Amino acid sequence: MDIPGSRILTPSQLVAWAEDNTQVMRLRAGRDILPGGYLASFAPVLVDWRASDWAGDSPYLVLRNVNCGGNPLDRSVVLQSARVPLDGIAYAELTLVPFGMAGRHSLQQHAQLRFVFDADNQPQLLNLAGSETGTDAALPDLILSWESWRAKGASFGLRTGLDIDAYRLTQRIYAGPQLFLEDTLRGREWSSYRLRLPGGRAGLVELFMVGLGLGDGAARSTISGLLQQAEGKWLEHAPQGETDNAALRGEWQKLQTRLREAAAPEQELVRMPDDEDGYQPLVRSCATLARYTVLTAAARLLAQGHEDEVVRKGLPKFDLPSPEPWMQEMAHADLNGVFLRAPMAVSFLVRRPELLPGNIPKELAGAGLLELSGGRPRVTRFAHGKREPYGRDGVNIEE
Repeated sequence: MDIPGSRILTPSQLVAWAEDNTQVMRLRAGRDILPGGYLASFAPVLVDWRASDWAGDSPYLVLRNVNCGGNPLDRSVVLQSARVPLDGIAYAELTLVPFGMAGRHSLQQHAQLRFVFDADNQPQLLNLAGSETGTDAALPDLILSWESWRAKGASFGLRTGLDIDAYRLTQRIYAGPQLFLEDTLRGREWSSYRLRLPGGRAGLVELFMVGLGLGDGAARSTISGLLQQAEGKWLEHAPQGETDNAALRGEWQKLQTRLREAAAPEQELVRMPDDEDGYQPLVRSCATLARYTVLTAAARLLAQGHEDEVVRKGLPKFDLPSPEPWMQEMAHADLNGVFLRAPMAVSFLVRRPELLPGNIPKELAGAGLLELSGGRPRVTRFAHGKREPYGRDGVNIEE
């Protein structure tokens, strides 16, 4: 288990984190890893279902691994827990973040869901909530972002990712200002589309719950698998001071039990199938899963009797397509093999144009799921030094 330049979190450290939702984890993005070799800083959002009440008069969720307070310059990541009032969600956005020199015209765009909260009813960081020192524990918004979860030293590549077993899925959750800071340092801008779910506030809560249900389910499946794979190697090569095998086995069992006990009742939420927790840039990407989340929530709301202005005949199919054989072949092919399979990739995207991030806003608008301006999807473009999403008082509301 010794990986040069790494610090492996011990089972006892993970147990301490798992059993106390006020714990704060400050990690180094390129150094700290979980047993099994995966980057600890990419840990997915988990819902502490036992500490949450999502069906009461003032419903709330307690979320773990909220990315807030790190410094991208020294590659530090701070993961915290927050109590999130479900009745405080004011609106939600689909935000596209273009990569590369082409800016917002780039084919490669990251897609994420942004939830903005009422100024007087915002998520509270648990380690700061209730402080008598005047500390501000509130977060103005939260962003759900599907990403590839990689082992230390494994760089991301689009062609490598065509093999769905190359990377695991992780749904990370960020405080909005934290992510905007990181994207600004990367030279990236936000294009935010205001969503219009049927049911008003109920629609926003449904969208939030569907997104977290998918992310939490995938996270528990992935982490459980990582722990099972790592246990034998850990016991053989335990770090200094972690040499009592009986105690170590007990720690592993505590972690596995905690993952199972803290899971939500299956009937409450949409869940990811256990065999679909791999990241893949075409069929299991940030864009396909953001789209799937919105359309799944819309379908559930329609089934509950919320119609509003949804255009049923414009509601597209929202299955998660399965990888095709040529995708895995291309991931491992030489240059000639890539060229031979290129027509298959073009054909696939012609058949499934909705999988391209830039096509999603128009598609959602056609189904009545986006706010419009002049008959076109309403979009707000945010960039540092221009129109910014945050100011002195929190979120700059775009009416």
